[in-house]
Amino acid sequence: MDTFQKRSKRRSSAQADSPDDQGDVDERLFVGSMEKGMRVLELFNEHPSTLSIGDIAQHTGMGRSAAQRFVYTLHRLGYLSKDSESKKYLPSLKLLGLVRGIHRHHPQRELAYPLLEKLARETRETVSWVELDGDEVVVLLNIPGSHITAINLPAGSRFPALTSSSGQVLLSQAPQAQLLKMLDALPPEMRARFGSRSRSEVLSIFRKAAEDGHSFTEKNFGDDGVSVSVPVTDFSGRPIAALNVSTVRSRYSIAQARELILPRLERAAREASI
Repeated sequence: MDTFQKRSKRRSSAQADSPDDQGDVDERLFVGSMEKGMRVLELFNEHPSTLSIGDIAQHTGMGRSAAQRFVYTLHRLGYLSKDSESKKYLPSLKLLGLVRGIHRHHPQRELAYPLLEKLARETRETVSWVELDGDEVVVLLNIPGSHITAINLPAGSRFPALTSSSGQVLLSQAPQAQLLKMLDALPPEMRARFGSRSRSEVLSIFRKAAEDGHSFTEKNFGDDGVSVSVPVTDFSGRPIAALNVSTVRSRYSIAQARELILPRLERAAREASI
């Protein structure tokens, strides 16, 4: 099982186990063929280059014949394009219509975009709107930093929720049992990001994020990375997203980011909250 299949399995498991889905699972209503078609589309998040039928079959674990049928259908519907020379496939512009629909149904995110632009101008660092998706966080809006060494976080980027500053503020109110279940499910290479911390010490990170109203992490993007996140809330005070600023330690230490970036980030998050 390759990285794509492992991540898809973890994400599906986390979503099935989420509190909102408890009691709603009905395998009789589940359309397996649609799930396979979505796996083909999701594959292009993992592989930025064009993919052949063989590539898609290999990475999704499908047989070549099944992969060919799904690719043909998605191409005929206009969601995949085919390169005339290489005969390989890539996502089509029609998919952008789905993205536009997602944003249209989340006006709070759309209204926050000018706030992200302002924060990026003030800090000259990469600013992102991040939301929780199962056991991962996903970047949905991003304003790149103006420095040559700016952190690159294109929209659609995904990271493990537990080890990211955005995930830590979004999960800061989560039940302890949920956090421990997610921690136990982390692959060894991800669990290693917490170093020698015990389970109780890891939980204290989320309690601190809840008390402080923000979270800092280092080394998420390499040895020089510094990331700070603050929650955006809805009318009930529930965290629905995180505003994140990502910089490098050669420009900002944690102490400097706390003094110079955090106040601006907190102000933007307050304005973005309902």
